[in-house]
Amino acid sequence: PSSPGLPPPPNITVTPEKTQYLIGDTVSIQCAAPSSEGKFQGFQFSGTSGWAVDIRTAKRTYVYRFNITGPMDGGSHACTYTVINKFRRPVRSQESKSIIISVKDHPPQPTLALNSSTGVTIEGQPLVFLCTAPAGDTERRFYFYKRKVKVISGVELTSGDTEAQLRVAESNRNHSGNFTCGYEEKTEGRWIPSYRSQAVRVLVKEAASAPRLGVDPPTGVVSEDYPLRLTCAASRDDFRLRFHFYRNGVEIPPGQAGSKTGNVGNFSELLFPQSPKRFSGKFSCGVEEDVGGTWVPSPRSEAVDVTVKARSHLIPLVAGCTAGVVTLILGLLLAVCLCRRRRGGVHWKGLHNKDDLSTYPMANVNSSDI
Repeated sequence: PSSPGLPPPPNITVTPEKTQYLIGDTVSIQCAAPSSEGKFQGFQFSGTSGWAVDIRTAKRTYVYRFNITGPMDGGSHACTYTVINKFRRPVRSQESKSIIISVKDHPPQPTLALNSSTGVTIEGQPLVFLCTAPAGDTERRFYFYKRKVKVISGVELTSGDTEAQLRVAESNRNHSGNFTCGYEEKTEGRWIPSYRSQAVRVLVKEAASAPRLGVDPPTGVVSEDYPLRLTCAASRDDFRLRFHFYRNGVEIPPGQAGSKTGNVGNFSELLFPQSPKRFSGKFSCGVEEDVGGTWVPSPRSEAVDVTVKARSHLIPLVAGCTAGVVTLILGLLLAVCLCRRRRGGVHWKGLHNKDDLSTYPMANVNSSDI
């Protein structure tokens, strides 16, 4: 209904006329004011989405153009005009009839998945992204973005109508950040972009450094049948770990010579309750990290020399030495006795070898010899 006292409404038209507009369409709304008394000042255009523009012009016809960027540009649109009345006051006209603009929404967002469920990987490992769109019959083309910038270099892109894969053969620290993907659908000869996927955060860490190998006893020298303990400390525990111990470059199998292993965090221990015979050599250890289902080895630790000495024969040797010492002492005592006997001054004259001392006459003994 017209409002009394206000200038009559303008005539409004839209070009092109469509039942549904696409994103990217250019819309022209023309507002034409009827002849009226007073000085003409301009037009006002508005939409139910909340936008409004004020055009200053002396012409009684004006075309306002805008590009449709999304559903927010749809809805009801109208225009008015303003004139200066006989009292030299600006008066706005009655509102034109409404023009309804229906906008086809963006295609629905795809889903983005990464080959690493945690989003954390290591330098040199591949990154594989999979972008999947809802089922549909229209032609599509896919795009991947890092921090809202299209990814176009250093990657392999394969795509179909419903999904696309982005593969980075060897990741580096520069690949850390938020990734998204999207696609375009071909509609009426125009490529209409979809909503972007949810962001996937990627963190590329530097490769792990070599673990540290420890030996107990610290000297690396142990007697056979005595305990030997090896410890391996990884440089970090960001991923699930598994440990390996090596002797002369060959991995020590679990349970060898009754050995026992135990892991806690980034630490592993290999214990031989009794060191095996001839087990000397260069010992080292290595660590593997579970990176997105792939076991990635770190460099091996520095090698440590371990010497396993033969069992000591100290007790038989001591026994033999003791017997020798006793024999020597007895011999010395016998020699001393003989020496003293010789120094006593008793000489038996006429006594020869094989003579019986019991039958020798005492008269033959000189008193000077006694």
